[in-house]
Amino acid sequence: MEKSKKKSLRLVLAAIMVLIFFQLLGIFNFFEQGLVKILVPLQIYFYHLGSSLSQITELQDIISENNKLKEEFSKFSIDYIKLASLEAENDYFRSELNYLKKNSYRFQMANIIGRLPLNDQILIINKGKNDGLVPGLAVTVAQGVIVGKILKADDQTSFVELLTNTQSSLAAGFASQSGTNGLVVGKAGLNLVMDFITQDQKIPEQEVVVTSGLEELIPKGLLIGEVGEVQSQVGQIFKQAKVIPVFNYQNLQTLTVILN
Repeated sequence: MEKSKKKSLRLVLAAIMVLIFFQLLGIFNFFEQGLVKILVPLQIYFYHLGSSLSQITELQDIISENNKLKEEFSKFSIDYIKLASLEAENDYFRSELNYLKKNSYRFQMANIIGRLPLNDQILIINKGKNDGLVPGLAVTVAQGVIVGKILKADDQTSFVELLTNTQSSLAAGFASQSGTNGLVVGKAGLNLVMDFITQDQKIPEQEVVVTSGLEELIPKGLLIGEVGEVQSQVGQIFKQAKVIPVFNYQNLQTLTVILN
């Protein structure tokens, strides 16, 4: 037993001596360099692979975060637009109410709920006889800009004939002159023309056209537009003036019906 232990000890010592000898000769350095040449490229490869995977993960996180930011920005933009629209609407109603109160007008505000299928110059609104509406009342927007008249009133709805309808007519005058100076009628192409102006009537450039007050249910001084081109033909009793509306009739939403 002791001989076996001594033999094993001798082998271990011999192995240690051999290793020390190889170390002194630099043999291990040769193997070490070989292993380094093999392992370093593998290490570099796996390092770059890990970095690439990490970058892909980071990129996916960035894309996901970017999409979330876009979605939040989109919601913010929508909310901002709604808020701006609401503020503009409130400002409009505030100005409209101040104007109506200042002029002591009784009124009804109405929303457009439709148009006639065969004539889009006839609007349908959500107020009618039950709200005090009758044919002939002035329909206005934007603090006294007249855009039409009540054509027909049912119990809960009414029909509004815009001034641009070819069958429309409205007694009108000039803001700088008294009395009735003509009749504003609708023409094809959504145009307005002031007709029946006497030839000797002087019309200043860009003269303001307003309601004359001749019609029983239409208050005097409601704004219609301003004079554009004046057409006069030799031998004719009357001349015409193109009237440029001050409000785009295609943008109508909320209307004010003046009841007095």
